[in-house]
Amino acid sequence: MTLEIAIFLSMNGKAKEAIDFYIRNLSAKKLMIVTYEDMARRDNSFEITSKNKNHISHSVLQIGKTKLMIAEDTMNPSKRYNIGNNTSLCIQSANLEEIQRFYSNLISDERVKIITPLGKNAFSEAYGIIEDPFGIQIQLMYDERLK
Repeated sequence: MTLEIAIFLSMNGKAKEAIDFYIRNLSAKKLMIVTYEDMARRDNSFEITSKNKNHISHSVLQIGKTKLMIAEDTMNPSKRYNIGNNTSLCIQSANLEEIQRFYSNLISDERVKIITPLGKNAFSEAYGIIEDPFGIQIQLMYDERLK
C-alpha cells in the first residue's frame, strides 16, 4: 500500500493522557511516539523547556485497521486551540509525485488556505498543511515507509 488517510487529533497538552485512554479502552497499539525532546534531536530549532520536553510531538496508534495520529499542537499554531480545530486528515503516500499532485490540485482552488507550504522538514521530504473551503485542515506527507 502506498497511500493512506489517517485521523489526526491535536490534544492541547493531553496527548499522553489520550494515548493511554485509547490503549486502555480501545485496545489501540502504539506504533510510534515522538516527544518534543526527540524532535529537538532532529531539529535544533525546536524549543525544549522542562514543561514541554515530554509532550508528544507526534504519535501513531492503530485501532483495528485504522491509524490514529495524536499530538499536542493544532495544525495552525497561530490559532487558539478549540474543539473543532483539533482534528485534521493526514494524507500520506510513498509516492512523492502523488503528494505533490494532490497539493497542487488543492491549492489551485482559490478558496484553499495554505497553512504550511509543501516542503522538506525534519521528518519528511515533502510535508504541507492546507485548509479546504469547508474548514477541514488536511496534512499532506510523503512517507517512504509506506512502500
